[in-house]
Amino acid sequence: MKGKKTGGRQKGTPNKVTVMSKVAIADILTDYNESGLMQSDFMLLKPIERITIAEKLMQYVVPKMQSVAMDVNSEQTKTIEDRLIELSTLQQEKK
Repeated sequence: MKGKKTGGRQKGTPNKVTVMSKVAIADILTDYNESGLMQSDFMLLKPIERITIAEKLMQYVVPKMQSVAMDVNSEQTKTIEDRLIELSTLQQEKK
């Protein structure tokens, strides 16, 4: 049957291999950090290398900001009075 799922994992069921891999990596990193080696190894790096690594790690902690484009060169054709009249008309229509 084309387009119909007939076997395999049910929707929403986590992939066991992925879960196991994430747990294994988390355990290794936890042990590495708790041993104090992570901090000492980090401090042995050149400053530019530390900044590069810190920047890469930050993306997992600090949300990335989206850039916003604004067209500041567009001509404003409505005056404040026109906009207020428009808003009051919309408000009256809602009643």
